[in-house]
Amino acid sequence: MRIFIAYALDENIKEELHMIQQQLKPIYHQGRFKQPKNMHMTLRFVGEVTVEQFERLINEIENKIHQYSSLSAELDQLGFFGKSAKKHSLWIGCPPMPAMSSLSNELTRCVSAANIPVNDTPFVPHITLAQHGDLIEILPKIKPVTVCFSKVCVFLSTRIDGELVYQPLKCWQLK
Repeated sequence: MRIFIAYALDENIKEELHMIQQQLKPIYHQGRFKQPKNMHMTLRFVGEVTVEQFERLINEIENKIHQYSSLSAELDQLGFFGKSAKKHSLWIGCPPMPAMSSLSNELTRCVSAANIPVNDTPFVPHITLAQHGDLIEILPKIKPVTVCFSKVCVFLSTRIDGELVYQPLKCWQLK
């Protein structure tokens, strides 16, 4: 199974992000815009795991997650990953926050403790809005979206009837 760990988003936040996607469509050609139901803020990509590794990971997270609290952030930055704006991911994000980075680092330790190989991709707080498109104008300023990150989930990345779906397998409500 292919999994990742992320902050889950409330439906009203997904709606606000969908409105921003609509504003960006004219300047992001031939891209695939994320379905709002699949929006999340990844804290740690994990990848392919066995059932045994998954169970160990859940136990590791269970032992640590109670130390973390919910937090609020302003999503006020648009950007893209890659050296140019061609065929790369378009995202919305916030400046790095110590509490968010600390949680991401702890989850990385949990992945490692569960004997799952860890990639060394640095944590960048973002929510992917679209992928594989061409940005043809400078990214506009956007109205900030205030988000309360209060739930962390391990998501399964799978295909159902040919459609990519992210299913929460285990979630924790933060204090």
